[in-house]
Amino acid sequence: MESNNENLERIAEELTKEKQKTESLLYEMLPASVATQLLNGEHVKAREFDEATIMFSDIANFQYIVFSSEPKDVVYLLNEIFTKFDRLVVQHSVYKVETVGDSYMTVGGVPEEKPDHCETICYVAVGMLWEARSVSDPITGQPLQVRIGIHSGPVVAGVVGNKMPRYCLFGDSVNTASRMQSHGTPGRIHCSKAAFQCAQKTGRFEFICRGQIQVKGKGLMETYFLKSSQKKSLWEIVGIERDAKVHSIDGYEELNAGIEENVEITRTNAPNSRMCTVC
Repeated sequence: MESNNENLERIAEELTKEKQKTESLLYEMLPASVATQLLNGEHVKAREFDEATIMFSDIANFQYIVFSSEPKDVVYLLNEIFTKFDRLVVQHSVYKVETVGDSYMTVGGVPEEKPDHCETICYVAVGMLWEARSVSDPITGQPLQVRIGIHSGPVVAGVVGNKMPRYCLFGDSVNTASRMQSHGTPGRIHCSKAAFQCAQKTGRFEFICRGQIQVKGKGLMETYFLKSSQKKSLWEIVGIERDAKVHSIDGYEELNAGIEENVEITRTNAPNSRMCTVC
């Protein structure tokens, strides 16, 4: 009898541990509020959000890296850079929607609505540019550069699937954010006019107006490059202590080092290109 009781206790303990692992995994896969609803047996309805900010990033020249590298080196590269991005996502309380290949998608203002969703996503984008530079291109040995695109607008979000549930975003705003990324340039944060305007609501940023560009499926769009925050230093954004002997005061001199300021702007209508300081 005593032996049976010990076995039952052991089985119960193992089941408890497995349940904890399952719950922990669910919280890793889904937003906390959504995971809690599912664990409580509640049905999670799709929701419409009047405004959210979506960001896509990818690695410049990634296809060349894949073609020229060993598969294990590509996996190591993605794991290294995505781990750094994940830290920023947690630090700034935004949600990582998914990664596909070298594409990394995040959103602010979903599923918890908040007025500073665009400001927060802009901080994450700035941090991503910096963190990418700490990872070396396995072919050239040079710091990696990422292309980042941001757009703000309405979205629909909901859980898709039962066995491996995913929290997905739908709507034209997602497509527009993706277009901002694909029409962007390495080492820059490319924003739609909607994101530029949304960032002004709570944040203070410096933008460069790119002018009007032809965007696939969208026609002519006025877009902007995010240059810096006038509210937070780079060091605050990435969560590292500034070394006064090495670092500039706000860090943006280091962040923008090596980027040709006018390369993309001169390809658009030059009179439309201007510096825009958002206060």
